[in-house]
Parts: sequence; C-alpha cells; structure tokens
Amino acid sequence: MEQCIHLPRLIAHRGAKNRAPENTLAAINEAARCGAVWVELDVQLTKDNVPVLIHDRTLDRTTNGSGAIKSIDSNSLTSLDAGYWFDARYTGEKVPLLLNALDLCRELDLGVNLEIKAYDTSIHNTVLHTLSVVNEFRREFEEKLLFSSFDIEVLSTLKNLSPNSPRGLLVDKFHDDLAADLLSCDCFSIHPAISFLKSRATIEKVVSFDVPIIPYTVNDLDTAKRLAELNINTFITDEPKIF
Repeated sequence: MEQCIHLPRLIAHRGAKNRAPENTLAAINEAARCGAVWVELDVQLTKDNVPVLIHDRTLDRTTNGSGAIKSIDSNSLTSLDAGYWFDARYTGEKVPLLLNALDLCRELDLGVNLEIKAYDTSIHNTVLHTLSVVNEFRREFEEKLLFSSFDIEVLSTLKNLSPNSPRGLLVDKFHDDLAADLLSCDCFSIHPAISFLKSRATIEKVVSFDVPIIPYTVNDLDTAKRLAELNINTFITDEPKIF
C-alpha cells in the first residue's frame, strides 16, 4: 500500500525537550516557538487503555508519581505534576492525553512523528487504541503523521490495522535482518541512532535500503552538515532553535 508523507528538515524530539518538560503541551508549544514544523512524541497506554504522552516505562523520572504507566489509570496520571522536575516555572504541567496533544498540534499546524511504546502490554491493544485517537484527526494530519517504533511487532500490527499509515523503524544497533524487517513491515523510513552512522560501511548499508533516513538525535550544526552531504536531509533534534 502507498504511504505518502512530506518530511521536514528537522523534527523536535519530545517537543523542545531541552527547553520545556518533554512530551508535554508546553514542550510542543515551545517547539513551535523555536520554528519546528514537526514534533516527535512518545505514546503508550494507561491501565484504562487511554493513550498518553510519556517516554519511560515508569512515572518516576518525569512526574511526581512512581510506578509503571500500565498500572495507573488516566485520571490519576493526569493529576500528577509533569513539569516541576524540569523547572519550577513548569509546576502544574500535566502528562497530556494523546487526544489533547494532537489537538494542539493541529492548532499549531505541526506534523507529528508518533513513537508507539508497548512496555509489557498488549501490542495489538496499544496500536488499536492509539489509532482510534489518531483517526479522529486523520484529515488534518494527511501526509504529515509518521508512526515509528523499535518494536517490529508494533510496526507489523500497524501495517495490518492501518496499511496506509507511514511507518518508521527505529534502530540503535546494526543487525543482519534490518533489510528484512523494513520489508516485512513495509516501512516508509528508517530512524537510526546517530551513533549508528559513524562508519562508512554502516552508512552505505543504510543508504542501500533506499528509504528515507531520519537519524536521532542531532544537536549540532556540524553533524547536520555531514548528514546533508550524505543526502540525509531530515533528522530528530533536542535543539530545534539552533538550526
């Protein structure tokens, strides 16, 4: 099935995560203020199957709560503080529902790279509930919403449930089955860790896959220039303002 998308030069990682608490509405707003036209966001399910934005398996690092995301219901989760850990001026910032985050991205005319995480939970359930929310915005995000995951099963489930939704494979190390993984999930793109692109042999191998390459995380102009020389023209960054 055809997957259509218009990629930007840069994608703001978890919003502008170095300038506001990651994966919050504040970080999305800050990314837009920094000039980003796309954001990368992490989504997973709560105990009551509500898709929310949060990166880690647990609450501990980015909220004043503790324990696994899969063990807390959405009402309890959204009552926690997700800003004070970053800076006191963000006290009261909440973990957003995916619904509210996409609504804000629509208002700001931002494209979205949505990384799906399914930490020890049903992958089918996670993908199904995520798609249920995304489909409410399908028209507004036509050609500017890209799913991604490190998990091949997530991407395979996405392919089955929503074959026209563009999918990207996240990779943090090289393995011999990469080409087969891309093919089996009919991936639109590959998203390698920037450390993955150090050796010429690895770069040549990734280029040979003949799909868009979207490295993470690029935070300096020299690296961005080196990528452009390799005809890698889209990257994920913590620092959208410097580019």
